[in-house]
Amino acid sequence: MDNLSPAPKKTENPTTTPINQDVLNLLKNKGKATQDPAVEKAKEQLLQVIKQYKLDPKQLIEGGKLASTALKNKEMYPIAVQHAIRQGLISPQDVAPEGIDYKLLANGITAGKLTQELIDEGKL
Repeated sequence: MDNLSPAPKKTENPTTTPINQDVLNLLKNKGKATQDPAVEKAKEQLLQVIKQYKLDPKQLIEGGKLASTALKNKEMYPIAVQHAIRQGLISPQDVAPEGIDYKLLANGITAGKLTQELIDEGKL
């Protein structure tokens, strides 16, 4: 029993340090991941537009879903555009005269997703 080796030294694994920081950030933010400042700014601007023009958040989300569907199925593009026009989300002048306006679809998808986040955060 005289040959007992000393207790092993506790070493910190350097690969866990960033993970530990992420866990601390989640705890600090009550389980919510922090977002890029540009995303937060876009959400604040969208919130102002929704309030200023009295837009229905549910219609923005629905428009985003239709835009996403139109991105995958080209035949849905006219339906998505007509929905957005009927709901007052865009004007006919916002639509490219011919072909699919991918920028318009991207904006619709983004607005829908950000609106859903605003609702989830309790801001709408």
